[in-house]
This record gives sequence, C-alpha cells and structure tokens, in this order.
Amino acid sequence: MRAYLVASALAMALNLNAAENTTAMAPKAGEFVWNELATPNVQEAKNFYSKVFGWEFIDKNMGEMTYTIIKKGDKEFGGIWSIPAAQQNQIPPHWLAYILVENIEQSLAKARQNGATVIKPVQKAGDMGLFAVIKDPTGAHLALWQNLK
Repeated sequence: MRAYLVASALAMALNLNAAENTTAMAPKAGEFVWNELATPNVQEAKNFYSKVFGWEFIDKNMGEMTYTIIKKGDKEFGGIWSIPAAQQNQIPPHWLAYILVENIEQSLAKARQNGATVIKPVQKAGDMGLFAVIKDPTGAHLALWQNLK
C-alpha cells in the first residue's frame, strides 16, 4: 500500500510538471525526470536541504502517509517519503532517480538483456504512469517512469 501511495504522489507531481513543461525544456525519454529521497527523518532532511540548497517543500497528505514535494522557485523536481519505523532495518536512507521511458516493458527488457536486475516490477501509479525499479550491473538502483497521459 505504501508503494502505491508514494507512486500516486509521484505520478501527480510528474504529470503536473509535464503539463507545465510544454516547451523544449520538458524531459525527453532517456533523461532524468524525478529524484526521490527515502529517509527515516523527513524533518531533518528538509532542514538540511533547505539550508544547503534553498529548497522549499510542499507536504501532500496521502491518507496513510505524507509525501513531500521538493521545489526550487516554481519548479518541482523531487519528493521525500518517510521510511516506516518497522522497515528501517531493511531500507537504508537513499536517493532514487527516475528516468523517463517511452515504453516501460521494452525498456525493462532491454535493461535485463544488458545485465540489470529487476527490484520492483512494473507497477501502475494511478492513471498517471507506470514505474519499475532496477539495479544496474554495477549495483546502483534507479527507477524507470512511463507517463500514461
């Protein structure tokens, strides 16, 4: 359920960004489109990143959790979610980058053919998009994102 809530918040933010970025500046397939921080202490992260980079934050109540949108000026470019206390021994604090793809199934197959391991198979994020998480051959995690709208 938590993964769905995070994905739903991510989908809302990505679609809002896509709607606002109708110029040549809009991300294209193969480019980074979102960055997400998982942390046991969202407030400490907000304090740090606001002081170091001048980031601002918008908290979105998702029912069972709060998803924090990261922004600088009028650009939203990332999110923060809290690792549940019961999972803090299994999930370390980390950043996860999302790369835009045109067809998530084809991109996932291509990634597998080239040595990636699927960590989280394709999941739907509401009506907004699809995402999957992979580990590249060097051990780094990243997410693939396909817009549906």
